[in-house]
Parts: sequence; structure tokens; C-alpha cells
Amino acid sequence: VTLLFRQANLGDPFVETDNNAYITTKVGKLNFRYRAGNFFQNNYYVLPLMVENVVRHAIEGGGMTHLADCYCGSGLFALSASEHFQKVVGIEINDQAIAEATANAVANKITNCEFRAASAENIFEAIQDFPNDTTAVVLDPPRKGCSTDFLAQLYQFAPRKIVYMSCDPSTQARDAKGIVGAGYKITNVQPFDLFPQTRHIENLMIFERIKQPSS
Repeated sequence: VTLLFRQANLGDPFVETDNNAYITTKVGKLNFRYRAGNFFQNNYYVLPLMVENVVRHAIEGGGMTHLADCYCGSGLFALSASEHFQKVVGIEINDQAIAEATANAVANKITNCEFRAASAENIFEAIQDFPNDTTAVVLDPPRKGCSTDFLAQLYQFAPRKIVYMSCDPSTQARDAKGIVGAGYKITNVQPFDLFPQTRHIENLMIFERIKQPSS
């Protein structure tokens, strides 16, 4: 398979056919280096808008101190939002992606981010000391959406905000029903057309907690 990548703001477009080769992409002020075979959003014109919206909604309203980034990949959302939070933890099941996220933090001189290789369900072990009233959780799951085990732990932790980016609005809608039922309201919905003239979109949905979880 021939893969087309563009080193956004770093040079001319080029074609990379080696899945093990490393690509560097600039998003906003940060540089991200990742293996070509690993996942990274490939519409470099819309991507900055996506990141800007995720960060803006995560901090909107003020007072947010901690961020948990589930399915964090190479650290795109976690590192982009890091300057607005005291502490950020990212979880990703792919060991290689965690190594890349950690290296990207070092390369961008970001010191308040920690990345761990684990399933998204284990994010809550890593953030037990996070104050839920000032914590935002970013979700960017695969097409199948979030597992029931993950959602149960999310409801129990009850962060003030949930920032949910989805590549499949149908599974996002399924998960949204449960999140709303757990005491949240939807405050914003914003689709992003990364793949014009196809049925595929990325969709951002913002949830804010309106009641405390049952004890």
C-alpha cells in the first residue's frame, strides 16, 4: 500500500511506502514524530481545527486543572492541551504509540504529561488522585466506540467534562445515551469533514456534568 503524507509546515508533500519509516508533522506549535504505520489523522488542513476545538472545549469555563486522554495515540490532544493543565495523563494500548508520545513530549519540552501503555479501562487507575470537579476526560476511541466496562468506570469517576471525538457518529450516539443518563448534558456538537465526498466524518461531542454520581 502506498501511503501519502504531507509534512505540514515542514516541507513539500511526499510519498512514504515504508510502514516503519518515521513521519514528522507540525500541528499548531508542536511537532509530532510517529511511525507511518501507526494511526495519525491525515487531513492536515482540518486537523488543526479539530485540535483547537478539543482544547478549547476542555478548558472552557475555567478552573480545569487535570486532563485524562484516553486512546491518546502519539499524544496529539494531550500534548496540545498540556499548557492549560497542571497534569495530563495519556493512555494507549499500543506500546509503540506510547513511546512516540513520550518522545514527542520530550522533543517539545513538555514536562507535565505522563503516558502509559494500557487499555483505556485502566486509565482510572492512573488518575485516582485527579480531582473530578476540575478534570476533563478526552475520548477518541476506535470505530466501535467505548466499551461498557470503560463507560462504567467513567461514570463512577464522574469528571466535570467529557470531550468525545468519534470517527463513527452511530457508536458515539449509542455511548452518548449512556453518558447523558449518567448525569451529563450535551453542550456542543461539531462535525469535521476530514474525508470529503465520502460518508466518513469525525464528530466532536461535549458533555458537562449536571449532577453528582450516586454514592
